Amino acid sequence: MGAKRGPADPGRRERIMAATERILLEHGIAGLSHRAVAREADVPLGSTTYYFATLDELLDAATRRLSERYARRLRTWGAELGQITRAGLVEALADLVETLLRDDRAALVLSFELSAAAMRRPELRDSALLYAETERQVLGAHTDERTARALSRVLDGLLLHSLAAATPPTRSDITGPLAALLTPDD
Repeated sequence: MGAKRGPADPGRRERIMAATERILLEHGIAGLSHRAVAREADVPLGSTTYYFATLDELLDAATRRLSERYARRLRTWGAELGQITRAGLVEALADLVETLLRDDRAALVLSFELSAAAMRRPELRDSALLYAETERQVLGAHTDERTARALSRVLDGLLLHSLAAATPPTRSDITGPLAALLTPDD
């Protein structure tokens, strides 16, 4: 038996959003269509266009939701650091990179895919940049604004290269660039 339908189906929009996330994480932007989302969410096709008239609206909503989830996770991570030395921050960031690569590979791939798509689709830029903005905010609590911006860019580079590499990075592959930025005199 399919999911509840009609006006007594208050969870329909949520199922559409969850289905969109699953499709994006598994198949990327190229796999996203109203038809695929309707099938995955077990709702009539018209339901997806009722809530999201265009694919860009659907993509934007899903991206924001994924970004907000990442932001909550990153803020929790940052709060748990407490007072930390720069050397300690290098190790904590290396742990974060290793955890993200191991546990959130699909979400990382999608975040970079969205960033690339935003280069040609300006309507996606705000959503795509939420990841980096959250990183800068969280890192800014543990260092100055200039260093936080640089760290965010270094993290993006580390993650992007790690995702594309045939083998996972070593610990020193990760800590080296971070230490060069945070503890250059050590």
